[in-house]
Amino acid sequence: PPRWALVEPTVPVLVRLLQRQTDDEVLTDACWAISYLSEPPERIAPLVEAGAILPLVALLSHTMPSVQTPALRAVGNIAAGTAAQAAALIAGGALGPLQRLLSTGKKELRKEAAWMLSNLTAGDREQVAAVCAAGVVPKLLDMAAHEEYEIKKEV
Repeated sequence: PPRWALVEPTVPVLVRLLQRQTDDEVLTDACWAISYLSEPPERIAPLVEAGAILPLVALLSHTMPSVQTPALRAVGNIAAGTAAQAAALIAGGALGPLQRLLSTGKKELRKEAAWMLSNLTAGDREQVAAVCAAGVVPKLLDMAAHEEYEIKKEV
């Protein structure tokens, strides 16, 4: 990845694009940029501090899979961060859109949503309890029984 000092100034600009932009291509590119910037995990904190969680969570419900996919990858990376960062995703309302994405017709979105939920359930008791309370466990069990291997391995 590029040196953080060179790319860090772009974070507030990217978050503003997520908050204010309506062009699907711009949103897609901004989400992919944030997704790439969220790796390795020590780069997640500046994204969270800049306010990336709420617009990313909102974009999980976007009508275009081309926007949903990179937004989902970015929140999945955040979910793999610290317990506090994962808790911020839950508090930001990520579980509702994730539940809907588990049932989408787009295989890649189902796979990414299952991957993100697995990151959340690898966290502390509060995160696991929140995932259970959101009612996604029955769907995950159904996916584990009936989905293709590529998706099953994420459940």
